[in-house]
This record gives sequence, structure tokens and C-alpha cells, in this order.
Amino acid sequence: MSGPLDPTQFTRESAERIANVVRAAELSAPVARPLTFERVDFVRNQKSFRIATFTGSWPTGTDKTVTFKYGATATAVATNLFFPITRTAAAGDCAIAKDGTSWFLIDVPFETATAVFASTTVLATVFGTGSTSLIRFIGTGSTQATTYITGVSASLNTASCAITVTAATATATSFSMAGTQTAISVSMAGTQTITVAGATFTSTFLRFRV
Repeated sequence: MSGPLDPTQFTRESAERIANVVRAAELSAPVARPLTFERVDFVRNQKSFRIATFTGSWPTGTDKTVTFKYGATATAVATNLFFPITRTAAAGDCAIAKDGTSWFLIDVPFETATAVFASTTVLATVFGTGSTSLIRFIGTGSTQATTYITGVSASLNTASCAITVTAATATATSFSMAGTQTAISVSMAGTQTITVAGATFTSTFLRFRV
């Protein structure tokens, strides 16, 4: 049987040697970075981007509950910071992204549309009298010829004492109106400048899907 271990014995020389090593280690610059221990995230594949659906309008600066389109059925509350959506359709797709613990709207579907635009404009000045007035204008109708007398001449037959009267005529075109139409004109207290389109063109543009 072995007996208990003898306690370690230090001589004066060995104690001074150990002290010199400790002192040198304390005074010397570190030759490597200290050990660090990073946090282990056990939640893997947590999605920060999702495709979802929403209904109705979604004004800028408001929150809306959306439903995830793929995977397990779930909902999230997302904030719209960018798009003034005024759609009225029953449902639509959207893309949302997560920043920290909050979801934000990042995209919605678009569609193309066409409209007529003014390519050139001119300025016109209109005058007013400070009140409203009625304007009567000619409606639909037709034209007709009217014969009228332009002059009269007379001659005397001295042999028979007979007077002959001759009328000179001419023809003019007159309008036969089916009736008149009435419109209300709103006039201003002074002059007003309006912009009139000189020419137009048709163009295709992008807009939010409605």
C-alpha cells in the first residue's frame, strides 16, 4: 500500500523562479486575443421575409393584419410606411419583411394602365362679371332659302296710259332652328388664366392594382 502523498516542498530558489515567471507574464503584452464565448442561436431558419395576403385599402402609416400565404396558416401585423394603397378588391398579395420584432410592408402588385396626356399647352384669359348667367345657343336644325325684294321700279306707257311695276328679288340662306339650348355659365369677379391643352398623346404607366 502506498502512503499519502508528501506535500510539495518549495525552496527559496524555486519560489524566486516562480515569482520571476509570474512577474514577466504580467508585464509582457498579450500575444493573442483572449478567449470569447459567442451566443449560440438555437432558432434556425427563422424567416424574416414572407409572402402574405391582405384585404381592403391600406393607407400609409397604418397597421394591418395579413395572412401568410405559404406554409402554416398564421397572421402578423405589418406596418405600411411607403405605399398609399386605396384598392377595394377583396384580397391581394403583398410582401413583408421583419426588422427586429416588427413586420413592415415592402411591396404590393402593380398593373399597367393607359391615359391621355397633354403634350403642349397654351394659356388663355377669360373675363367675368362677378355673377352667374344663362347662355342660350342654337340647337340642331337645317338651312333654307329665302327670297326677298331688293327694289321696285315702275314705267308708264303713254300710249295706253298703263303703269308697269317690276320688283327686283334676291335669295338668301336662313337657318331653321329646331330650338335653343340653355347652359349656365359661372363668371368670376375679374380675369382668370386657364391652361388649354394644345395636343395630346396616349401613354402607358404603372399603378397600384385596384
